[in-house]
Amino acid sequence: MGTQQVRSYRTIQNNESKLIASSLLKEPTRFEKRFERYAASVVSIIAYGRRVPSYLDPIITEVIAIMQFAAELNVPGKTFPMLMETFPILAKFPNWMAPWKMGLGRRRSGKDFFFALAEEANEESPNDNFARQIFDLKEKYDLDDREISAISGNLFGAGSDTSSSTLVTMVLAAVMFPDAVTKAQKEIDEVVGSDRSPDFDDLLNLPYVEAFVKEVFRWRSVAIIGGQPHAPIQDDYYNGWFIPKNTWVQGNLWYPYPVSVLTLGPYIVTLEIFPTQIDSTLIDISKRIGCHIRTRKVITPLVGDDEVCLLWMMLRLVCSGQALAEQGTHITVARLLWGFNFLKKKDAQGKEIDIDIFDYTNGLNWRPRPFECIIEPRSEKIAATIGREGEKALEELLPYNGTTKYFLSIQD
Repeated sequence: MGTQQVRSYRTIQNNESKLIASSLLKEPTRFEKRFERYAASVVSIIAYGRRVPSYLDPIITEVIAIMQFAAELNVPGKTFPMLMETFPILAKFPNWMAPWKMGLGRRRSGKDFFFALAEEANEESPNDNFARQIFDLKEKYDLDDREISAISGNLFGAGSDTSSSTLVTMVLAAVMFPDAVTKAQKEIDEVVGSDRSPDFDDLLNLPYVEAFVKEVFRWRSVAIIGGQPHAPIQDDYYNGWFIPKNTWVQGNLWYPYPVSVLTLGPYIVTLEIFPTQIDSTLIDISKRIGCHIRTRKVITPLVGDDEVCLLWMMLRLVCSGQALAEQGTHITVARLLWGFNFLKKKDAQGKEIDIDIFDYTNGLNWRPRPFECIIEPRSEKIAATIGREGEKALEELLPYNGTTKYFLSIQD
């Protein structure tokens, strides 16, 4: 997942994103499913050596559901299983007595799903894949089956749900801010034209499109809460701040919804946001419940040394998939802006139907709740180009076609 290694995945991401565009010509209303298929397919090729051809593939329908379920549950203090952190004795109950424990999903034979996929890829896939690399290192690092499962499954689970959610947010932003889309399309037209879609080589000449992508990342960071909470094992001071033993320290990446975090008990909440966004209401709330607010300017590199949001980093904890996700999101957003207009739907009287830009799911990660919009090709010429490129992309992805004999059940 390193910066240099992910360059080798550009052809895969480029072709899979071309298939997003061609699929939106046929079924624009299912854009969310198309994004899920794209993100899952890219990661599945890397992890297991096979692509995901349809959004009905069980890898998507079941794993995406589990990842979203886990993200909703994984909010500190909200519900089980995170309440087991507050009341550790609850974790000691056996599974059959503990309905609050989230099942990890087992195949009917009892073999772990992600391990089964990794084993299958290692033994049967004709393509290089990450799973095979893990098995090659099994003896060196004394990896057991569960560790192999976790390593490969984490790559797939974390990389698919988050990337697709970001693209859904991109559509919402494009619908709600048409002026920004118009500027981006003007830039793309000048650099690329209509005879082909943007390629990776074009991105350096599309600074406004790059800014558009960065703003999508910042505007609705898919990871709304900054990773797992941490707690000191003894009373501590940091820059004059007293942090009592066992106090959860939780980053909060998005404003104006820090209140849901602030009210969760003995917290020190670090708001990594732009200082101008702190208002008197938030300060009053924090004082009332005994929490502290500290703001600071954070520099995290996305491209160059620009100042951007904390989507990828919380202190020393950095998302290992950052380079891959950025790379795929940039080319996909550029291609979608080049190929399509994004418009609000209209009612029977011809009035635009508004969309609530704050209507997002709950959880550790979030995405817009389902909304309707119009996605249409910008011209017949561009539509023809999209169709032609989609057919070519399918041909180039043929070596990754294949199926798996395994399936996942959410129930243990």
